[in-house]
Amino acid sequence: MNPDIKVIIYEEKSILKKLLSLLDEQYDCIINKDAIQMDKIASKLDEASKELAKIEIQRRNIMGSEASMRETISLCDDENIKSAYEEIVSTIKMVQLQKEANDTLIKQRLFFTKKMINLIKPSKDIGVYNAYG
Repeated sequence: MNPDIKVIIYEEKSILKKLLSLLDEQYDCIINKDAIQMDKIASKLDEASKELAKIEIQRRNIMGSEASMRETISLCDDENIKSAYEEIVSTIKMVQLQKEANDTLIKQRLFFTKKMINLIKPSKDIGVYNAYG
């Protein structure tokens, strides 16, 4: 296996771990209603996503866009690379779950806030009676 691919696999693994920890921090901020910290974490999440995209582009340039990572890893004899790849796959699943949970919580908070604002602010419509009352 190409040594550059090995380096990329370990870099992807570390970036994904960082991304997962940032999503956990975001979850805590959502629960604690800390909007200022959430904004800071959003920029960090964006930077981590860009790093991951750069690494993925490097991998595709080395391996080619048609090559499957799973097939390449299955043909590899190095057990460390196989375990690192399996850890990457499980981390990606955890990242997806955490992202979905964060999105759901944010949507719920926004829905609640919108309902409260609509309850507090007076209606601008003029009540018009029709034939039914």
